[in-house]
Order: sequence, then C-alpha cells, then structure tokens
Amino acid sequence: MVAIKFIARSTCKKCITIPGETESLPLEVALMKMVSMPPRCENVLELLDWIELSNVFILVLERLSACMDLLDFMKCMDSGISEPLARDIMRQVVRAAQHCCERGVFHRDIKPENLLINTETLQVKLIDFGCGDLMYDFTYTKFEGTLVFASPEWVRDKEYMGGPTTVWSLGILLYYMVCSDLPFKNIKEISDAPVPLLRYLSGDCQALITGCLEKNPDYRLTLENILSHDWF
Repeated sequence: MVAIKFIARSTCKKCITIPGETESLPLEVALMKMVSMPPRCENVLELLDWIELSNVFILVLERLSACMDLLDFMKCMDSGISEPLARDIMRQVVRAAQHCCERGVFHRDIKPENLLINTETLQVKLIDFGCGDLMYDFTYTKFEGTLVFASPEWVRDKEYMGGPTTVWSLGILLYYMVCSDLPFKNIKEISDAPVPLLRYLSGDCQALITGCLEKNPDYRLTLENILSHDWF
C-alpha cells in the first residue's frame, strides 16, 4: 500500500539538480529524494517514486497505518498532551528536523498539520515539503510557511536564516503541545510580546521553550543542542 500526492505542474516553483540525478527535478520532489536517500530517518516520510505527466507530478509515498495528523491527535486528547508524551513527540520531530538539515533541506513549515502520528505506536513522521527549499548559509528574504509560526526576524527585517527559523518553529510546536494554544496570535506579538508561560509547566520545559523562542536568533538555542537540553 502506498499514498499518492498530486502536484499541479502550474504550482511548481522551480526545478533543481541534485547529486545522483542527471536531470533537474521539481523542487518538492528533489527535497524528498534528498531526505529519502539511505541512511533514512524513520521520522521523515519516504518518497518511493515519482511520475511526471503533462500537467501534473505524482508522488508515490509510503503509506502509514493507524495515523492522523498531530493537530487532530491533540483534539482527541481531552486533557491535552502531557509533558512526557510531548517529550517523546518532540524528540522525534527534532530528529526529523536535524535529518533534513543534514541533507541540506529546509522544510520551512514544521507544524502539527505536517506531522503524522501513529496512534498505536506514537511514531511521528514529518510530511509535506511543499514550502521547503535547499538549506543555504545565507539569508532568505521570501516567506513560505504558516504565518503564526513565522520567526520575529522575518516579521521585523523580512529576512531569516534556515537553522534559527527551524528552532523557532520547534519552540512554537512544543508550546502548542503542552499549552494547547499558540504563544503568539499576530505579527506584533511575534515581534514584541514575551512568551506567556504557564505555571504548571516544569522549569526545564519552560526553559526549553524560552530558549527556542528567543527573539534574537543569535542567542536562540541551536538545532544541534536541543536534544541535549535538561528537559530531555
């Protein structure tokens, strides 16, 4: 069993050439091929094949059983997600983000809707690279993704780096899981408001959230040191 995704040719942003390929590929296909090359990461959805037709690209993806996206999973939890469960989910998402960055891929839209969770095993997989790009060492000036997950440096300066922006989105995700709400509702709050932490959170959890949601990207936690944080 496989899953199928259709991408209209008219929505294809650009084509790129990647190592091991002789011809250029649609960007989303190229990014998924890059993260699907062995050794794979079990927390990133695998691209099995792709087909090019006259007006559409067809992505053949691994199909997961007993799964739903993380947003729907959270809605099923009457009392919200506990810190231990959030820790297990977060660990997997960080591994997925690290894998993408190591492969030179900037996902750029990590959020609950783009995370599938197996309701039996609680395994998490990152999906949908439609907003992604190659990971560059210079600043991006075009926003892609979901506005409430946007970093303050983009809101203020209209430019951002891939690594710090990924960490910011992980901080928003963690806050959303343990608080059942978003920390910032609009661009003014993203730019200026402090993180509204809740007292029932453990000190280590609060510290990790504030470290990921540091307004200044130069002082923000790095992707490499998140999993060594005391909360884990």
